[in-house]
Amino acid sequence: ALPSGLFIPSLFIGATLGRLMGNTLHAFVKYKVDASFRIHIEPGMFAIVGAVAMLSGFCRMTVSLVVIMFELTGELTYVVPFMCAVLTAKLVGDSMTPSIYDCHAKLNGYAPIEERRGIRLQ
Repeated sequence: ALPSGLFIPSLFIGATLGRLMGNTLHAFVKYKVDASFRIHIEPGMFAIVGAVAMLSGFCRMTVSLVVIMFELTGELTYVVPFMCAVLTAKLVGDSMTPSIYDCHAKLNGYAPIEERRGIRLQ
């Protein structure tokens, strides 16, 4: 067993599912779409977007994941797909269950950190 925690397995699972989706779309576009209609599907991009979406679904981080993945890839054209995937994963995850870190805190008996309401700057 490797001590990789939550980060590496979620990236691996997301990249695998994203690559599978990218390969499926690539095969569909290659064989089912008219040749005059030019669509270029890059399965590797789907792998990276899938990885960031899966990690965002587990951790519920948003901006930091987009910045990390932008720094990792160096591609400015991937930032919008990263943002869309992260936002979608976070919204779907928040509607279903709390984040994995909130679940671990509850299991260990730590008090939840609540948002403060009514804070005003003077």
